[in-house]
Amino acid sequence: MSATLFSPFWHRVAEVKPRLRSHVEINRHVYRGDVWYVIQDDASGRYHRFTPQAYALIGLMDGQRNLDQIWHSAGDQLGDDMPSQDEVIQLISQLYRVDLVQTDVIPDIQEAADRHDRDRRNKLLAMFKSPLAIKIPLFDPEPFLNKTAGLSRWLFNPVIALIWLWCIGWTLVQAGYHWDELTENLADRVLAAENLFLIWLVYPVVKLIHEFGHAYALKRWGGEVHEMGIMFLIFMPIPYVDASSSAAFRSKYPRMMVAAAGIAVEAFIAAVAMAVWVHAEPGLVRSLAFNTLLIAGVSTLLFNGNPLLRFDAYYVLADYLEIPNLASRSNRYIGYLCKKYLLDQEHEETPAYSRGEARWMLFYALASFCYRVFITISIVLFVASELFFIGILLALLSLYNMFGKPLFSIIHYLFMDHRMVQKRGRATLVSAAVIACIGVLLFAVPVPRMTVAHGIFWAPESARIMAGTNGFLEQVSVDTGTRVKAGELLFVSSNPELEAEIDRAAGRIKELLVRYRTAVADDRQNEAGIIQEEIRSSRAELSRGIEERQSLQLRSHAEGIFQLALPVDPQERFIPRGTLMGYLLTPGEYQIRVVVGQDQVEAVRNDLQAIHVRVSETLDTEIEARLVTEVPSAQKELPSAALSVDGGGQFALDPTARDRPEAFDPFFLFDLRISDQPVSRIGERVYVRFEHTPEPIGFRIYRQIRRTLLRELEF
Repeated sequence: MSATLFSPFWHRVAEVKPRLRSHVEINRHVYRGDVWYVIQDDASGRYHRFTPQAYALIGLMDGQRNLDQIWHSAGDQLGDDMPSQDEVIQLISQLYRVDLVQTDVIPDIQEAADRHDRDRRNKLLAMFKSPLAIKIPLFDPEPFLNKTAGLSRWLFNPVIALIWLWCIGWTLVQAGYHWDELTENLADRVLAAENLFLIWLVYPVVKLIHEFGHAYALKRWGGEVHEMGIMFLIFMPIPYVDASSSAAFRSKYPRMMVAAAGIAVEAFIAAVAMAVWVHAEPGLVRSLAFNTLLIAGVSTLLFNGNPLLRFDAYYVLADYLEIPNLASRSNRYIGYLCKKYLLDQEHEETPAYSRGEARWMLFYALASFCYRVFITISIVLFVASELFFIGILLALLSLYNMFGKPLFSIIHYLFMDHRMVQKRGRATLVSAAVIACIGVLLFAVPVPRMTVAHGIFWAPESARIMAGTNGFLEQVSVDTGTRVKAGELLFVSSNPELEAEIDRAAGRIKELLVRYRTAVADDRQNEAGIIQEEIRSSRAELSRGIEERQSLQLRSHAEGIFQLALPVDPQERFIPRGTLMGYLLTPGEYQIRVVVGQDQVEAVRNDLQAIHVRVSETLDTEIEARLVTEVPSAQKELPSAALSVDGGGQFALDPTARDRPEAFDPFFLFDLRISDQPVSRIGERVYVRFEHTPEPIGFRIYRQIRRTLLRELEF
């Protein structure tokens, strides 16, 4: 309500006779127990929400009553809630700007044309402001949908819902069962050139079916679809339909179903793709099914199924919470809080109509902003890695939209808005205080800094028992965990080929000895010398064979505790030379080998304050450790497969290295010394936390941005 009931400008509009245009419909909605009226503009496809007080005025606009009569009639109905004359003037101006009313006054044709041109320019400007999502309308699908409207009743009914739930459940079970196969070398498979081409072909088809899901859901509950076209999402053409007519539905549940129809359709497409992928043989069909499954799953999770972006799930959430325009009102609520409590603008009115709405708006504004920043940066980095120049332009435009434009609006409000004339000093002081606080928090307040890495219990080289020759393992003579003495037999192997080679070498020596004696007896000195050299060579070969045969019986080289490194049942396995058979450890100090990524190695080398180690099976217990040494050069071969992503670690494996666990990116190895740990833990994974000197978070953000640019864009 205004401070006064009357307006000095009322005489200019009192005799105007307004009337709602013929293309306008009014629907009664209930949001959080409060009645609202939604005006549907069939000509523009836009919807406007008004309070019952405003509706009391709008409902009287029949072209017969003038504005003064309408105001007095509404006052009789509303009593103490009657609007002021200034509020009536504001309402009629708002209705006129959006072409919802006409009056008996001759319209200003030039002004209407200017307004039309301004709307067209705003649409074009919106396309340039959002180059990652450009919409181009093409045609009206309503005639086709009317002819096939029977399909909507077949698609949306309880029986189909039960079938859909069964399919989704089956798909989740299959995804869990085949998870390793689905995710094996995922990055390499997805980013392959031929696979990207398949994605480019499949994605528009999936999205076309998705959009028809929205369209038929609208037809199922009596809505209309008058616009269908192409949207270029990150330069990929994707069909879209205008499903905004669902806003006229009185019940929130049909509105939610229309918004969720696309997600439901994609989930069903994913179920069909999973069935094809499970039963198809490797080839083109299976690849298409995999990409369809990927698109219907990942894109739904990150975009359509995420309420933090203004796609399908956002409208489902807004309707469920009964908070229309949740995103824009959330941003306005943040602005309201800042203006009221920071700038002391007491006249500001909250966009929230209840405490519940206020809590949801505050949470949504913060969460959606953080997620938009994350997803925008991810998209920009992806585009920049493929198309550098375009990626830089997108980065600049995205930074302007997310930070620059709001900042300019804030500055304009603080120093140019007439409402801040009396508060200019406070605004300057608050702005300086906010900037100072942000600067102090980012660049002056130290925050604990640490590096968390994975490692494994690692035996020293002297404790390793290696196979001395090739052979088939026949016997493990000692149980793991048993204390053994020096020289005690540990493994017994056999090698028939080695025995045959020894027999051949012995027979060859006997033959050469006979030939040598004959040559000496016949006084053939040159021939005897040659044969003597062959005898020496054969005897050396025989000695090597005998040594290898002795190596088939592996014995303890010192006293200690034996731990088997081979699988649980290694009997009859072929053991190549150099295979790690086990460990021979003595009580005392053991090592932990830690794998540290390239981004963290500098801090671990140059700023190490403390080390904390926890074993994976007993995370509540911390063990003492100290840094012993660092392998000086970068590595790619992991010390153990347990440190790879497949084994629960941090490093993705390179699919081209089939015979060893080799990571995509280089890393560095550090050795820690520990005490009093059971021998049985050799090879077990541990978590290591390297603590560094506390540092303000701003320097870390700068360093991370710099690393990302160096890594992704190769600056």
